[in-house]
Amino acid sequence: MKKIYRYDGGEWIDLHSPTLEEVREAAAVAGIDPSVAEELLSPSFKHKIQFHDHYAFIVLYFPALDESERNDAAYEIDFILTKNNIITTHYERVRALEQFQPIEENTAGVFFGILEELLGNFEYKLSAVDHWMRELENKMFSGQEKHTILELSEISRHLIDFKKITAVYPELFEALTENGSKLLGKKAEELSKENFERFNKSKTKLEILADTAKELRETNNSLLSTKQNQTMKTLTWVTIIATIIVGIALIWVGLLAVK
Repeated sequence: MKKIYRYDGGEWIDLHSPTLEEVREAAAVAGIDPSVAEELLSPSFKHKIQFHDHYAFIVLYFPALDESERNDAAYEIDFILTKNNIITTHYERVRALEQFQPIEENTAGVFFGILEELLGNFEYKLSAVDHWMRELENKMFSGQEKHTILELSEISRHLIDFKKITAVYPELFEALTENGSKLLGKKAEELSKENFERFNKSKTKLEILADTAKELRETNNSLLSTKQNQTMKTLTWVTIIATIIVGIALIWVGLLAVK
């Protein structure tokens, strides 16, 4: 599926599960070697940031959090940037790209606008996890700690995935700050720094959520252990009392038999 968004002096071509023909057509529009563009036809499996004389090739992964149709932890977006063109390819539906509407009039503004939208989507996912954790906290202290164990483990797994996926982002923004202005103009450095600051705020929130999840797990385990200990104490007392009653009953039976 191909969508084209035009802006002053260029265009953004967004390709969802592209065909070879669509990739070659996009390469021709952007003026790059078709063999380079054909790298867009298959997953890269890792981040990539490459700057060349007249274009940049960037592969980034973003946290999915149940957004992936294949239940993957992340989805991949490939970018090819030239002075007047942006090509994006992806093999999953990406809501952030669907929602983004270019308002800038240059390639730098549109590209960093896309990144801002994707970072905003990441922030939304962090907020969703935060809300999920608050719900679990309420369950924990209402006597449902047995039912929260698996969900807390799932939250921790998502947060670990978030950390792994976004670990390369500082390298991305450093490269964009250093090299982006050569390709996209002076404004690129400023926009890169703004996006990096936004990511750092999300990173701080991610670290806070990871610490909170750890504390909730420990608290949940403590509550569960306390309840189990109380249950064991109750069973112990019941056993003792039952033993005493049986013992007394046997004594009475013995006395009656003697009489």
